[in-house]
Amino acid sequence: MNYNLSISKYLLIMVAGIICLLPSCVKDTKEKQEEVDRTPLLISIADNVILPGYTEFHTAAFALNQGVDAFVENPDVENLEELRERFVNAYKIWQRVAFFDFGPAFTFTLRANLNTFPTDNFSIDNAIASGTIDLDKISAQNKKGFPALDYLLYGIGESSSDIIALYTTAENAENRKAYLKAISADILNKTDQVYNGWLPAEGNYRDTFISKDGTDVGSSIGQMVNSLTQYIESFTRDAKIGIPLGVRSQGVPIPRNAEAYYSSNSIALAADNLTGIIGFYQGEYGANSGEGLYDYLKSLDAKHNGQSLADAILSQLQTAKSKVAALPSPLTQTVMSNPQPVEEAYDELQQSVILLKVDMTSALGVLITYQDNDGD
Repeated sequence: MNYNLSISKYLLIMVAGIICLLPSCVKDTKEKQEEVDRTPLLISIADNVILPGYTEFHTAAFALNQGVDAFVENPDVENLEELRERFVNAYKIWQRVAFFDFGPAFTFTLRANLNTFPTDNFSIDNAIASGTIDLDKISAQNKKGFPALDYLLYGIGESSSDIIALYTTAENAENRKAYLKAISADILNKTDQVYNGWLPAEGNYRDTFISKDGTDVGSSIGQMVNSLTQYIESFTRDAKIGIPLGVRSQGVPIPRNAEAYYSSNSIALAADNLTGIIGFYQGEYGANSGEGLYDYLKSLDAKHNGQSLADAILSQLQTAKSKVAALPSPLTQTVMSNPQPVEEAYDELQQSVILLKVDMTSALGVLITYQDNDGD
């Protein structure tokens, strides 16, 4: 299967882009962009999506940290199962805010600190054996966060009793407990920094976000669109689906590179991530709703093949989510034994990337500023 666009298809996209750059098209789009007041949009996204999202995630990170403390104090089956539930819950909520990779999240490199995978389990084992814990270095990003917890809660033994033994009677049990606590505390600390950075009573990035109401590189629209597009391209499409499938390794699957490899939650996390992306696009988070990028595109009367671009993007994202959510679990086995549905999910994500990265950015007048991947 050819996972990248064919040359002819790529040329069609380029031609479409060139046509849309004709003076009359640019003039009409530019005039509509200037007519729209983006302040209500930014207020809505800040108050109905970003702040509720970070609030829920902060609560989940705190609960996770408490669960770790309880397990370390008394490592038994009941506390392990409770900790695992809190871990999965926090990991799922993280998926719905992970692509807010701008403002405080960018400053504190939240995504890289919390979810760099695959985790380096060999270095984690060595650190536990030596009793050396240093999570502040950039080189430690693949030795901490949710992927490291995934390993320490699911991947170090065949059964729950085996895992509990490593935290109680094994030679390095105290070091292992200390490492577990350090990872959890680091997740909560990084989350605190970003969450507090947005709060009006703390860093008040909310007001900064609302004030940057243009569409230039430094604007909030520019940062949001770049963050969303880069995330769905590099992390949703590639890291979560494409790389385990073998898209970047000449068709050879790499199941060990799947997210949540040890707990086998890869598909559920990817589906939650797309739920979050769709909600963000529509201006919704949980029970909170308002204006989103969907409404902004509607106000610009942006078109795709003669139809509403806003609706085309929404429909494509929903299709991609349906394909991902329907994948047989675990992903690590499916990419090896039944890759066709994974290929189909990847293709739908690819179409989502094109609509967001080419059509939406053109309609919004936003310049893509991150380094392009090796083939859209």
